[in-house]
Amino acid sequence: MTTFEPTEPARAAAARAAMLADIARRRTLVASAWEGRALLVIADLLDTVALSFYEEEPTRPDSIPDSAWLALADAETAAADAPRTGFPEQFGQYVTHALDRRPLTVPACLDFTACTLADDDAQLAAALETLHGHLAAAATEAVAQALLEAVFTLHDKRAHLAQLARG
Repeated sequence: MTTFEPTEPARAAAARAAMLADIARRRTLVASAWEGRALLVIADLLDTVALSFYEEEPTRPDSIPDSAWLALADAETAAADAPRTGFPEQFGQYVTHALDRRPLTVPACLDFTACTLADDDAQLAAALETLHGHLAAAATEAVAQALLEAVFTLHDKRAHLAQLARG
């Protein structure tokens, strides 16, 4: 019998999932009850993702264990259902990027009628593009995690802008 040992990219993906879970939990301190509940759900699902990378052999062609893939999909659904959490719908790409190095995508700019909000959103989207470039070139996982903190701060700011636009 062989003992499963996660690869270095799987460990990096697990660390990113755990870090994003920590971000979600910290945000509950200032969130409304509804967003706080969604953030806790997202955090719990990300914990499952992290554990799966350590405990399960990859079963999918993209080197992701099935339970991690399912939990990440559920976490993205929870984020889509609660956009004010500041977690974009496709945030799982930040976890899987450690494995597949696919180019990171920035959600489309929001359709604002107020010119200043549109300009602010375009600036935040450009800053996200820049951070994505730095993240792709990060020399160590510690640097990548620091960049992810900044990335999710910008996603949170974009969520607040969207809320301002809705009124």
